[in-house]
Amino acid sequence: MHNNRLVRPLVGTLVLLGAVTLATLPAQARDLPAIQEDVFQVANSGAYPPFSFVNTDGELVGFDVDIAEALAEKMDVEVNIQTSPWNGIVAALAGGRFDACICSMSATEERQKAVDFTDPYYSSGLSIWVREETDDVASIADFEGKRVGSTLGETGNQWATEKADGRWRNQTFQGLPDMLNALTTGRIDVMVADDIPVYVALNEDDLPIKQVDVGELPRFPAAIAVQKGSPELRVALNEALAEIRADGTYQEIVDTWIGQGVDFN
Repeated sequence: MHNNRLVRPLVGTLVLLGAVTLATLPAQARDLPAIQEDVFQVANSGAYPPFSFVNTDGELVGFDVDIAEALAEKMDVEVNIQTSPWNGIVAALAGGRFDACICSMSATEERQKAVDFTDPYYSSGLSIWVREETDDVASIADFEGKRVGSTLGETGNQWATEKADGRWRNQTFQGLPDMLNALTTGRIDVMVADDIPVYVALNEDDLPIKQVDVGELPRFPAAIAVQKGSPELRVALNEALAEIRADGTYQEIVDTWIGQGVDFN
């Protein structure tokens, strides 16, 4: 990635900005021409690895950070990537504190009342995993009589509990490492988990498991949020997204942060 057009402020400064009230910020949206004359202000939470987090050197890094830099390069604008508390990030964008959120945000109907969204740039959701040698799981019906693992309190656990209806035995775990160990050692037959953490785990360790497409699982498209009243920016971001997909930049970022060869569309 080329960072010559990246403006990266100190994390400490960003924390202070979080205390600024929306009433003191401009509410009028800046569209692309204004951004081209200044700096493209982008936000993420900075607390959602591997998408955005502060590394041991105090740098803001991650999948979303690299995507923001790549898009800014295609748009030929300088970019300032800052952090904002997640629970107020939509209000801060709508209030004019920054121009876009490149922050793995789902484009929900509620959020669309306050901000606009680009085309999705990836999707995530529940996934089903079995041991490599397993050949009898191709649908949810094939869970019958099997031991199905999920992480206590997560979406996968809720889904497995609601869907079981006595057809299979649910086993819960405190976290993904324990559940992965249970699957690879044969203590469970099927694992239900958010796909991204599993991809990341597989990128770090060569585990003898495989993903099975059983359909019927919830997925959540992530898109870039922009202020309402900035249609040129939205179009430019969509064009830049198409460009980084076409030239291989997008897949390089996926390989770096999510996992080699993962289809992240």
